[in-house]
Order: sequence, then structure tokens, then C-alpha cells
Amino acid sequence: MARDFDLVQKQLASNIRALRSETGLSQEQLALQADVDRTYVSQIERAIGNPSLAVLCRLGAILGEDVRDLLGVNERPSRHRK
Repeated sequence: MARDFDLVQKQLASNIRALRSETGLSQEQLALQADVDRTYVSQIERAIGNPSLAVLCRLGAILGEDVRDLLGVNERPSRHRK
């Protein structure tokens, strides 16, 4: 499970960094709009920060992406695991 967490955290970091860059926002600008500290955005982008769902929703709204896309979750989970 820890490995899954690490993979998702790294994917989140990469996605936020890329989207922020594509939108032309600095870390400070993104942080101000999301009402978080700039150092926290830096930690998220380096995969050492663990943002809450509320923060992810704010970041997603600013970056124009769904939270699932920020996390790199592209498929709907199956209700029936084999």
C-alpha cells in the first residue's frame, strides 16, 4: 500500500507542476489563489507534501482539472474485485 501511495503522490506532483507551468503560474501565484503557502505548493510538487482533499479541489479548480486527473486516476474502480 505504501508503494501505491508513493506512486500516486509522485504522479500528483508531476501533474501539478506540469499544469502550473502550462498555465504560466508561478508557485507563489498558485499558492495565493489556492489560499496556501508557497512552500506548501513546492512540497506538493516535490512529492513531499500530502495535500488534503479540499486543497486538491482548490488546486484543480485553479488549474482547470478534475481532482481525479490531478491524481492520475483515469479509470473508474471496479466494484467487483477478483
